[in-house]
Parts: sequence; C-alpha cells; structure tokens
Amino acid sequence: MDKLVKYQNLIPTVLNPYVSIKYANADFKNRAAYDREHGQYLIISEGWQEKQHFHSCLIHLEIINDKVWIQCDNTEEGIANELVSVGILKEDIVLGFHEPEIRKYTGFAVA
Repeated sequence: MDKLVKYQNLIPTVLNPYVSIKYANADFKNRAAYDREHGQYLIISEGWQEKQHFHSCLIHLEIINDKVWIQCDNTEEGIANELVSVGILKEDIVLGFHEPEIRKYTGFAVA
C-alpha cells in the first residue's frame, strides 16, 4: 500500500476516539473535519461554558510531502506517540507547532 494512502487511513483511527470525549465541566462537543484531498485532519471543540461560547482546535494534522505534520495538539498526552503506535513512522511525523530549530531535539522529523 502506498505510504500516503496508508497514512490517510491511519490518521482517522487515531483521531476518531477524540470525537466521543465527554467534558465534565462544560457543554462541549468535539467534531471531526477530515479532508483527505487536501491532507487536512481536524478535531474541533465547540459548545458553551456558562454563557460563554467556546470554539477551539483540539487537534490539527496535515499531510505535507508524505509526512504527517502536527500543527496543533491540545491533548493531555500528545498525539505523536499514538500516531507511531498505529504504524506512522517517527521520521514521517513533524511537530509543526515547535520552532524549526527545536525540532531536531524532539526525536521526530524536522521537516
């Protein structure tokens, strides 16, 4: 199987459980937005906390040049190791939320 197709299939298996997260202190729902054609995978949190509307990105992954870029990761544990556990190579994961100079120290791809 082509690496790109493999990654396109693996990413939703990692992200889908985040859609069903229940929040104890707020009326939030997580929603998935996947665009395979453009390599975009997002989990958006949206809802109300008291009288305040909340809308935020929980996770944003992007496939760029056959690598999985983690553009946003607001999870407690971090999504990178979950991606590795399903078969995405560590050298194909870029922690895009880190400055380019810092990435070489992460153990993941630099770009």
